[in-house]
Amino acid sequence: MRYTKNKLEIELLKVFSAQKNKHKNKYNILGRGLPRSQGALEYQMQTTFTEEERSLAGQAISKIESRGLIAPTYKDINSPGDWLAITPLGEKALETGALDELDNLLLRIKSKTDLLSMRYGAYEAMISERTDWPRHAASSCRELITKVLHTIAPDEEVIKDPKFIPDDSSKNKITRRERIRHYMRKRGDVSKSDIEVIDKASNLVEACYDKLSAVSHTDIQGADCLIKLTESALFFLLN
Repeated sequence: MRYTKNKLEIELLKVFSAQKNKHKNKYNILGRGLPRSQGALEYQMQTTFTEEERSLAGQAISKIESRGLIAPTYKDINSPGDWLAITPLGEKALETGALDELDNLLLRIKSKTDLLSMRYGAYEAMISERTDWPRHAASSCRELITKVLHTIAPDEEVIKDPKFIPDDSSKNKITRRERIRHYMRKRGDVSKSDIEVIDKASNLVEACYDKLSAVSHTDIQGADCLIKLTESALFFLLN
């Protein structure tokens, strides 16, 4: 596999955006027939999909439709649902690179780090042919959580918090849990149970990192679970 679903979603939006006022048949974009003709997506990407890649592209087009980034025009009599056009939401997604709500939340915190690239870097690691890809995927997940926490709760801000409790076990006396507490106090909706959930999820990501870094490079399922766990923890924190 050479492409992630995220990469295909972006490329699909580019195809639909090329002629904004013209709807396009999704099967013309994906390619059809036997022998199969090259679709508009392959033409744009200057490639020929394997059947597995074309299937993934089909999943990607369904995904961006479900998010409202493209929508049926229902102008065709024979197959009204197969003709699609980009929506204003899709144009905005193409402009910002934010394909879902978590992407939007990550952009909203205005980090100096490219958090979207970091998020999808884990998926890129999964499809790479490097034998140490599990370590890279796990590292991306752990680093993403670290960068988010340091963005929403920077050191100087946490230390000035009257409720800050220094922890000698941490190098700078600021634990992940303290950053989460500070951020939620700052947001005004602090909840002990929320802090517990996020902190436990972060601990689990750390544990998974240690495990995944040592497992076989064939453990795709384990890596995917780690990425989904990371994304869920961040969504719960930022939403």
